Parts: sequence; structure tokens; C-alpha cells
Amino acid sequence: MPQNCCVPECKKKVYVENGVKISFHTFPAERKLFMKWIVAIRRDIGKHFQVTKHTRVCSRHFKPSDYLPSLAGRKRTLKPTAVPSVFHWKKRSPVKRKAPTRRSPIKRKKATEKTTAKADLPTCEVFVERQETPLLSSITENLENTTVDQPADDSQTIIRDIQIENERLRKEIHQVTTLKENFKLEVEELTHRISVLKARVFTIDRFESDKDVTFYTGFPNRIVFESVFEFLDPGNKGENISYWHSDDSATVNNQRCDEDAPKQGRPRQLNPKEEFFLTLCRLRQGFKEEHLSHLYGISQTTVSRITISWINFMFLKFCKIPVWPSRAQVDQHMPADFKDKYPSTRVIIDCTEIRCQMPKSLRLNSELFSSYKNHTTLKGLVGISPGDAITFISQLYTGHISDREIVTRSGFLNLPFDRGDSVMADKGFTVEDLLPLGVSLNIPPFLGNKGQMSPEEVVETQSIASLRIHVERGINKIKNFHIWDSIVPFTMFGVVNQMWSVCAMLCNFQNSIISA
Repeated sequence: MPQNCCVPECKKKVYVENGVKISFHTFPAERKLFMKWIVAIRRDIGKHFQVTKHTRVCSRHFKPSDYLPSLAGRKRTLKPTAVPSVFHWKKRSPVKRKAPTRRSPIKRKKATEKTTAKADLPTCEVFVERQETPLLSSITENLENTTVDQPADDSQTIIRDIQIENERLRKEIHQVTTLKENFKLEVEELTHRISVLKARVFTIDRFESDKDVTFYTGFPNRIVFESVFEFLDPGNKGENISYWHSDDSATVNNQRCDEDAPKQGRPRQLNPKEEFFLTLCRLRQGFKEEHLSHLYGISQTTVSRITISWINFMFLKFCKIPVWPSRAQVDQHMPADFKDKYPSTRVIIDCTEIRCQMPKSLRLNSELFSSYKNHTTLKGLVGISPGDAITFISQLYTGHISDREIVTRSGFLNLPFDRGDSVMADKGFTVEDLLPLGVSLNIPPFLGNKGQMSPEEVVETQSIASLRIHVERGINKIKNFHIWDSIVPFTMFGVVNQMWSVCAMLCNFQNSIISA
């Protein structure tokens, strides 16, 4: 099949040149090498040029060193890193410019020396920076006071010309002065606009009252915000955060990146504290990414990358905090109601569900569908201590899972219980046979086959319900992060477990809802 070379002005259709067979090579598949070829042959991909499987570059444009050695000497194979470099435009010698012709100086009469002095006066530029009013005034005065040793008629003519030039220069000075004043007004206006824009920047520094800080972050005050930020320690420029990107930043062209290599790209527009505040606003108030992009003057993609990076960063940091308290710590912060009725309570557990996007797959839909919510959901187990601290957060499971199964899978049974501890739960948690040895279960009594409960069972049900309600209030604190108000899309499934755990951990920095 005949082949043609796509290099500009390479129209030779011979296939043997100087006794050497001309070979034709396809473009490489590797992206960077492909772009080097495009740049080398000086072609732009667009309407008039497209690279297809039939596009070729002939061997005239490669050096002998670009080919691999061949034993038979017939088939010529390019090296994996070869780039075309032999072109006719590189062989052309540069055109030398003609040397300028030397002009002889013009001899003028002495009588015209004064006139030429007038022509050599420096003209006033339009730019404010070139204005030199004192120098211009001195030149004008010197010209006016100059004595002319010429005939009277010539002297009068010269003086008249100087006066005309002087008047013209005065008009130019007036124009430059007016222009300078206009520039000054524009600078003042721009300075005012910049100050207004700086005042409108949506940052934590704008909010002084505890009410505003709580509204946007969930923290009770600014001191807690600063303390959590200091604990996270993202670095002065976010160097401790591994920022997420749309492509896999760990590998480039199937090669591992050097972690010590300097980071490339433009500097980040927001500092770490602004990024932390942006992420909290996204979680607490559920602000859309488009809204945050307008508030901060950045793209929606940048907002998404910042929130995902910070959620993963906070998840890894919060995992280091031991949230499971000891028996002594539970007793120390136990409210009076628990001490009087159920002093052995170590944790109160309950499951909760958040709605998620409905999948097209019927099998996946059956696993996610919750008959309790009548919707596809994600389900998680939450445990709180009697003092209202969240002490256990499981990962999220499909909504069809039972309470007993989620207790088994979540790792709750592996927690370090003490002998004599008790777990408080709802009726659906029939897990007494699964609990560690010496740990009891407090759940409301079942009605069973009896027509009605005994007075003792009614009192016990009411007593447990009045205390178990605290776990519902703890779960409600997590769902007060309005990111959970809307249906969780599939695009968030990769980070939804981290978001759930981070929101639960942030609740522990809030004020307690149970009075001791």
C-alpha cells in the first residue's frame, strides 16, 4: 500500500533513496512522546490535520542513531524515545541583514544653529512618568533669555518661533497634568474596589460571634475552631495534605513519582485555614460546590478537590484519637439518671440510615433498599457513652442489612469491654448471645404472645426509652451536618465513609446535650 509522509513540504514519493529503502513510521501511542512528534513536525491537530492509524512520518526525518541495530539489516525499528529531527527548514542558513549605510554629517551654516537648537527641544511625553516640568521651564527661560548675534529680522523670527513652541509645550503640559489627575482618580477608585473585595472575602476571620462560628462550622466558638485546626496541622502551605486530583497523581506514565521532587503547578489560591473553613461549610451547611466556588472566586473543580482532600486528611487524623473511654472515664461523666437506674451502662447503640441514589441494577437496588425508609439507603451503627460522647462509628453498609448483622460485621464486639458492663439498645438488637462474656444487654421487653405487658415491664420500657433517646439525639447531631439532607450520589461513594466518620468526630467537639 503506498505511503505518504505527513511532514510539511515532504512530497517525495520515492521509496528508495541513495540505495536506502525509505520506511514509514506511525505515531507513538504514549501521550508525551506523541506531542513531541507533533511539535517537531510543526503540525497542529485540528480541522485540517488529524492523526490516524494511517498517518506516517518517513525515515528521512530521523537520524541513524534513532534506530535500533538490526541483525538482518532489513527491518528498521525506531527506538522507543526517538523523535523526528531532520527537516529541510533546519538546513537553511539564516538570512543576514544588510549593514546600515553610513551617512556623512550634514554641515549647516552658523546662522541656522539657533534654529536647530529650537528643534532639538525635548518634547513632553503623554505618560505621567516622563513629565519633567522644572527642566522644561528652565529650557524655555534659557531660550527666551538667549542673546542672538544675528541680524534683527532673523532674531525676531527666531524669537517668534520659540514663543510658538513655548505655547505648544505649555498646552502639552496642561494635557499631561489633566491626564495625571485622571490616573490618580482611577487609582483611588481601583484601590477602593480592592479594599471592598478584600472585605467581602468569605473567611473565618470575618466572624467574631460564637453564633456565626457555630452556624458555619458546628464548633461552639472560635477557640475550638483554632484548636482543632492546630491539632490537624496541615502545614503553613498545606504541605502535610496529599491533595486529590482527578487523575492518579501517584503514577505518571507508569512510573512512580518522586515524593521529594518539588511540586509543580501554580500556587494555591486559598491558604490552609480558608480550605478548612470551606470544607466545614460544605459539611455543616451543605453548601453546593457552585456556591462555594462563587464565594471564593475559584472553580467548582477546585472546590471538589479541596473538600475531598481535607475530608480524607481529617479522617486519617481523627482515627488516631482514642474515642473508646475506660470504665473510670464513663463513671466520672455519667449523668445522675444513669447512675440511679443503669449504672453499669458502657455504651448505647443504635443504627441510622441516610438516603442514597437509586441504582439501575436491580440486584444492587435490592441490597440498598430499606423497607423502613422505603428508599435506597446506607446504614451505619453509632454508639455513645452515657455522657453523650460518640464512642463508636461503624462504616456504612447497604440499607437491607439487619441490626444484628451490622453489629457482627462492624467490629463492635471486639471493643475492650470490662466484666459487668452493659449495653443499652433498642428491641431490634437481639445480640445478647454475641456479646463478650460478662457483658449484659438492656433492651425494652418484648410483648410476645402475652396480651399486654405487666406493670413492671411497662415501667422498664419507659425507663430504658427515656435514656436510650440520648443515642437518637447523638445521631441527630451527626445529621445536623446538612450535607446529609440531600440524597448521596454515587459519585460520593468513594468518600462517603470518611465523611460520615468525620462528621461524627466533629460532634465530639460540640457542647454536650446531656446535663450531668
